[in-house]
Parts: sequence; structure tokens; C-alpha cells
Amino acid sequence: MKRFMSVIALAFAAVLALSGCVNMNAEVNVLGKDKVAGAMQLTLHKSTLNGVTFEEVLNSQIDVAAMEEQLGDQWSYSKVDDGENVGLRFETTSPMTYVQLADAFSLFGFEINLSDDGKEYIFSMPGDKAAVDSSFTEANLHVTFPGAVTSHTPGNAQHHTVTFDMIQGAASYQATGKVDHTMFYAAVFGGALLVLTFVFVGAFAPKASKEAH
Repeated sequence: MKRFMSVIALAFAAVLALSGCVNMNAEVNVLGKDKVAGAMQLTLHKSTLNGVTFEEVLNSQIDVAAMEEQLGDQWSYSKVDDGENVGLRFETTSPMTYVQLADAFSLFGFEINLSDDGKEYIFSMPGDKAAVDSSFTEANLHVTFPGAVTSHTPGNAQHHTVTFDMIQGAASYQATGKVDHTMFYAAVFGGALLVLTFVFVGAFAPKASKEAH
């Protein structure tokens, strides 16, 4: 996390010194075979700002132009304000390949690995490469698969998502999810049905034409 804290999250340095309360939630979303997206959200409670606005902290602690240059065309960002918490949310600008997303997350100090064997999607990340700064009060990594979760170590699974508590830490984070072939079969069935429709129309159209005469 050192690279992340030293480059992109400089806006939180002053707040960390005042309160030591920052929440982090990272997201890896598997959309399909070699098609993934990601997000990173950092927020803090407004009460920790001690009367200073988040915009003031952001503008005084970080070179926004330099941050945007480093984000490049991999990430976009927006401000988050839910009434109680405020911060920044980074999202990948478009779906990426496994390798592209791994490269994008390296900007935050995350060394994620993604692959599939045709039956399962496979996610892993070494725990010692994603040590969380002690100033974080919440640090979660959410990995979502299009199909059911088939295994995870450690973490908690709910529906198609595995959540890893990075404050608790682990030697490594691993999860697998079932490849969902529903859309593939739907496309195949839809194509076959379309072909049968044309065959049916072609077979009966001449007969109908003759009967009309």
C-alpha cells in the first residue's frame, strides 16, 4: 500500500494525522471470460474533518493534475458524499482483460491475479503485497463472479461475491467462481431458433403463394 498512500491518497494524509479514520473498499468484478472491471473507494466520516471541507483538504494536500496524469486512461474518479462520509471513488474507465486490470490495480499497490480454466474463474492476491496501513478503520476487498462462488480462502461469501477483510490480513487471498454459460447457451439457442424460423418460412412461403393462385 505504500505506493498508493504516497501518490494517490496524499489528500488523506492530513486527515489521517487528525483522526486516523479512513475506510477503503476495493472491488474486482468478473464480467466474463477475460473481461473484468474494478473500483476503489476511500471515504472518511465528515466529523473527522473538524470543520474543514473535503475539497479544501484535497486541494491543499494533492496535485490533482499529477494524480489525473498517473491515473491515465485506466481510471476515472469522482467525489463521494453520502451525507455522513465523504471521499473519492476510482473506477476503471471500461472493461479490461485480466492482465490490464492487474496492471491497473498495481497503481494502488495491489498485485492481483486473474485467470480461468473454462470451468472456474480464479482470483488470487498475495497478502504480504497488500498490507493495509494502520490508519485504516475499514479495508475490504470485494471479488464478484458472474456465477456462484465455489471456494474462498479466507473471506466471507454472499451470493456471487467474496469479501476479504484486509485489516485481519492473510498470507494470500484466493477465490474461485463458477463460469456462467447461461448467456452463451442463450445466444446459441437464439441463433438456432432464428435459423429454424427462416427454414420454416422458406418451406411454406412457396406453397402459400401457389395456393393464392
